Amino acid sequence: MAHGLPGGSPLSVATISVSDMNRSLDFYCRRIGMTVRSDATWSGPAFARHWHLAGNASARAVFLAAATHAVGRVLLLQFDATGRAPIRQDAVRRGYGLWNLNFYTHDIVGASKELAGLGYRFWSEPTAHNFSPEVGSPVEVMFDGPDEVPINLVELRGGGPGSQIGGMRTFLQQHGTTKTGFTPVVTSSHCVRSREKGIAFYRDVLGMHVVIDEEMNSPAANHFLNIPASSRTHVTFVEGNHMFGKVAMSWPVNYTPVDLVPRAIAPNVGYLSQTFLVPDVAATIAATQEQGGQVYTPRHDVDIPGLGAVTAAIVRNPASGALTEFVETKA
Repeated sequence: MAHGLPGGSPLSVATISVSDMNRSLDFYCRRIGMTVRSDATWSGPAFARHWHLAGNASARAVFLAAATHAVGRVLLLQFDATGRAPIRQDAVRRGYGLWNLNFYTHDIVGASKELAGLGYRFWSEPTAHNFSPEVGSPVEVMFDGPDEVPINLVELRGGGPGSQIGGMRTFLQQHGTTKTGFTPVVTSSHCVRSREKGIAFYRDVLGMHVVIDEEMNSPAANHFLNIPASSRTHVTFVEGNHMFGKVAMSWPVNYTPVDLVPRAIAPNVGYLSQTFLVPDVAATIAATQEQGGQVYTPRHDVDIPGLGAVTAAIVRNPASGALTEFVETKA
């Protein structure tokens, strides 16, 4: 029995630890077009317990969303704490753990030129992926966003009406974009050590379902990812009750990435955790433990900026060890 929301719990919030809040806000608000919903100082015993910090620690917490979607949101945390080191170092191109944020755009070429002109480092030119006819052919590009979080832009250019890409394109036309032409976080990549454990976790614990299951191994795809031409990467997309907030699990078939998981803890800078809303945190923790996931922060009451006073916990995802936050929904 799954423990997520009816239809599955999509990614509700991606939490990013930032080095320079103003620079990060310039990107997510001015460039991507997300809106600030909360800007507060987060501190106190529950905050320190949540992130395993000293009792006097604090953070500026800015909660971002696009339109009225309760999925694909971003929480930016600038910790006022010592020892902040980058999670992703030396511009690594693939690392175990939470990896990137993905936004859809109607004009990937124009967006890429504009962002490159602002100094963002792109890994390649926009590249078309030829998946199966059932999936379609998106055009993608990757670049280094603020805080060394890779950003993936996607244009839904190829694919018939009955394909996965065609269905996403229809959904996007119905729901619109931000004022700058982007979506909320549609997909977030999670590089896993075990595809089977990842599928079991997202399916059996959070109630998500597989929508794309393909191997990326073409020279064009590997050029886009900036990894060796002979690399094979199996990608499995899981979706909850919304087309936004998907998780794309990347399983390296014939190569070993850098392990980012030990560094992905507060107050280090980078992609810190993923948040999923669930009806019962205690039951969701128990289901995670049954699959080998460990509790990082036990269930407790905490006031999370943007989400309010909630019951929450953090576990280590069984597929990689990445931090995964459960927040209990209110009746």
